[in-house]
Amino acid sequence: MSRAPTPPPAFSVAPVPIWRLLWLWVPMAGAMAVVTVTTLQSSQRSPLELGYTLPFVLLVTGVLTWAFFRRRISLEGDDLVVVSTFYRRRVPVALLQLDKARIVDLAEHHEFKPSHKINGYAMPGFQSGHYRLGGRKAFCLITDASRMLYLPLRDDSVLLLSPEQPRALLEALQALAVPARAH
Repeated sequence: MSRAPTPPPAFSVAPVPIWRLLWLWVPMAGAMAVVTVTTLQSSQRSPLELGYTLPFVLLVTGVLTWAFFRRRISLEGDDLVVVSTFYRRRVPVALLQLDKARIVDLAEHHEFKPSHKINGYAMPGFQSGHYRLGGRKAFCLITDASRMLYLPLRDDSVLLLSPEQPRALLEALQALAVPARAH
């Protein structure tokens, strides 16, 4: 009798209040209202165009809402895997500079705050994807800026993560890195 494979250790991501989605839903609802009013008032447009436009806007809103909830932090073998919205980052634990890792509060440590979005998904209180941190590349999954895990890599890039329990993730990474150092 074979045993089911054990799932990789997962670390809960700090929750984001659901009302943050209003930053997405309100503008999209406004766009649908404007499209509807201008289409119905225009003599050059037919109401049939609404049959194409409104479902498309609803589909985009649905995909962006789904992406908002797609976030996961796990350890798979010797890799840290971060899945966030449309992005995925797999980093071997050996590439992490765990001696320089810190748990930070962005309100107190502005130097760890991502400065420019390169390719990401963001709304107030939520950042996901690729950013710049000063001159360094940063991959972010930030849902709680008050207790964020700063993980520098050997290639001079950075991971900025918001696990629900940042200390537990850091300790798991350190425990995984110890056997690698012993060899």
